[in-house]
Parts: sequence; structure tokens; C-alpha cells
Amino acid sequence: MKKWGVLLVAVICVAVVAAYLALQPTGPTQPELGKLRIGCQPSWHHIAFYVMLDKGWIQKVLGLEPEVHPFESGPSEMDAMLAGQLDIAYVGAAPPLPRIAKGLKAKIVAVANTEGSSLVVKGFDYTGPQSLKGKRISCYPPGSVQYTVLVKWLKENGLEPGKDVEIVVHQGPGDQHAALVSGAVDAAIFPDPHPSKAVLEEGAEIAVNTSQMWPHHPCCLVVATEDLITKHRDLVVKFIALHIVASQYVIDPSNREEVVQIIMKYVPGISRKVAETFPFTTNISPDPANRLWLEGLDKMCEALYELGMTKDAQGNVVRLRASEIVDATLYEEALKLIPQIKAELGLS
Repeated sequence: MKKWGVLLVAVICVAVVAAYLALQPTGPTQPELGKLRIGCQPSWHHIAFYVMLDKGWIQKVLGLEPEVHPFESGPSEMDAMLAGQLDIAYVGAAPPLPRIAKGLKAKIVAVANTEGSSLVVKGFDYTGPQSLKGKRISCYPPGSVQYTVLVKWLKENGLEPGKDVEIVVHQGPGDQHAALVSGAVDAAIFPDPHPSKAVLEEGAEIAVNTSQMWPHHPCCLVVATEDLITKHRDLVVKFIALHIVASQYVIDPSNREEVVQIIMKYVPGISRKVAETFPFTTNISPDPANRLWLEGLDKMCEALYELGMTKDAQGNVVRLRASEIVDATLYEEALKLIPQIKAELGLS
């Protein structure tokens, strides 16, 4: 009888352990995420992130410390993500495309803004695209939004970059301002708030806004690695919900003074006079399922394909599609969390 009792106890123990294991998630256990590595740039295109950062919303809602990685422009930021150094990036629409074509496992999960850059000139009268012939224009590196928009626009107006117009590549707005002030270049194209700074403080003039060069063109967006999405989907959804709340916050007129202060704090070298021109030509709009925006992103894919800039790992030029690189399902899930997130943050 004792043997049967021992055997019965053993069977029960095995059954309990088996039942417990059956209830556990399958696959390898993922370690907890300690920090969220986020890339950004010195532009108010990324103002939603700066609000989240300044007000401590990421720590409060996600329970994580943001590890902020600033970059002068998008191409270097996307190289860092390709190297596994970033989890999330606020970046222009163009820079991720060549890296995704090359093998970067990442998805566009939200929009930061559309349009929002300008071509400014100094030292000559701009009378139209043809007046740029023989001039030198400062621009972010190839593969950036500004470079893509500029080259497309010049070609559409019968000007050949490198032949009729010299494009001088600078890594960021600091070098661009210096070149414009010194007379090393005749013009510069860069994102807000830098056109305002060039006009108000450096004697430049707005020649044309990118909204005129390429109406409704996509600009900055939010990219997340597929690894982060797969292992921490709930976290990504909450981050997107925060991004939506912050986007709504910055366009609320009642928050304008606070937004001006945050711009001055997080965008180097920006005076109050410049910060007060927010949003200038920048349109804050976070929805990645917007039809007009998706069409614009697809045109961006086409433009980079025509420039031969989206190449696979074997060096073949490939044509990406917006439908392949955008995951709008996370955004849809995030919308459902907005009331909860606002309640957590004490917002009405």
C-alpha cells in the first residue's frame, strides 16, 4: 500500500508540473528590456518625442528609461539602426528605405510630420528654379528627405544636379548654417526650424518650401525594429499611443508656450524668436494609414528607385512598396489605448 501511495503522489506531481508547463509561453524566454534606445534629430519635426522625453511620459507609461541617441541627419541614424544600435527611430521617410532594401528588419509604425523643409537663398535674387543654375546648394546627405526632394525637383525643372547645380553635402544643420553665413554656398535646403533661423538671424530668404516642390510629401516618421515588435509588441503599441498623445499635445494652442520652451531646450542654437515660428511649414500628423500619406511614401520609394539608391544585399536596385514597409496595425491598436494613456498622464 505504501508503494502505491508513493506512486500516486509521484503521478500527481508529474501531472501538476506538466499542467504548469503547458500554460507557459512557448519558445525561448526573452530577457526584460532594460532601456529603450531611441534615435532623433535636431528638428521640431520630432517635437512629439521631445515632449514625451521632457515630461517623463516614457518612464511613467512604459516603465523604461529612454536612451537617447541624437544624430545630425537621417542616413547616419539608419546606419546605426542597421548596426543594431537603435530600437526606435524618429527619422525622415527616405533614409530607412535604402537600409530596408539592404536587409534592415524594421517597420514604419507611425508618422511624425509631412512637408516641413525649405530652400533658402542668400546673396542673389531667386526668380525661379532656373535662377539656381551655376549655384551651390547645401543639403543633407544622399538618401535624406531633403536630398531626394531637391534632386527630384531640380530634374523636373530641367536642371541636372552636378552639372547645372552643385549640391554640397553637409552632415547637419550646424555646418549648413556656417556655409550659408560664410558665403561658401548660395543656398541651403533644411528642415524646420532651420529655415526660420536662416531668415530671421542670417539674412537669408525663403525661395521655395518643399510643400511647393513636392506637395504632401512624407517627411519624418517612427521606425521600430521587427525584433522589438516581435518580442515586445505591447510596449511598441504603448509607445505609439504616447506618440499620438504627444502629437495632439503640441498642436493644442493652450500648450504653445510650453512647446516653445521645449523646442529651445532640445534643438541646439534655436532662439526664442525662431522657436515662436513653430510649426511654420511642418504638418504634425501621426496616422500611417492615411491614404494621401501612403501614396506619398510610395512616390518616395519610386524616387529612390529611379535614383538607384535602394539596393539589396547583392547590389541590385529594387523598388520598395509602401504596403511592404508600413505596419499600421500597431497604430490601430494604439488608438484604443489613448483614453487609458491620457488618464495615466493626467490629461483630459
